[in-house]
Amino acid sequence: MRTLLLFVVLLPVAALAEDCAFELKDIKPQFAAKLPSGFKLVSTRKDKRKVTQVLKTPDGFDVTVELGGCSHVAYSIAIKGGTLTPKTVGSELVAVSKRVLPTLPMIADAIASPERFLKAIEDGNIITLPAQLPCGDATCTLAIEAEETKPDKKKAPPKKLKKGEKPEPEKEPAGVLKLSYDFAL
Repeated sequence: MRTLLLFVVLLPVAALAEDCAFELKDIKPQFAAKLPSGFKLVSTRKDKRKVTQVLKTPDGFDVTVELGGCSHVAYSIAIKGGTLTPKTVGSELVAVSKRVLPTLPMIADAIASPERFLKAIEDGNIITLPAQLPCGDATCTLAIEAEETKPDKKKAPPKKLKKGEKPEPEKEPAGVLKLSYDFAL
């Protein structure tokens, strides 16, 4: 009779979770500490594996940079403002990208690279949205999304219309141009 010996090794889940692309010290704000005139840092939020910053540009755009990842290196640059709507076409997204990205005041060793997106847009062939952009072994996309809005709990009920009066058209939500970079490890 043979005896089967079975060993079970249990690894703590926390130990597996710590094998990540970034050391905690590497996930740092991407915008420069000293901003050029006209730029305003609206917020910086740092979670365990992600940093999110919002910057207001002199042109009135809100730019959000997110950087993080564990089994991948991922970052995105989202631009909101101007005439962007969820129906904005690709050529306008390219024009806004080319106007806003070069002006962003990034730190010297920024991981979230506007230059990478500018090169990918230049080399890419944008036909439909969301568009895949050439980024080597990484996945890069250019998309337009509707701004996420929170429901207004205090919104007044619609007023009764008088005879012959037309209702006000619903306001179209703002569009958010989103450039994403994802490199799986």
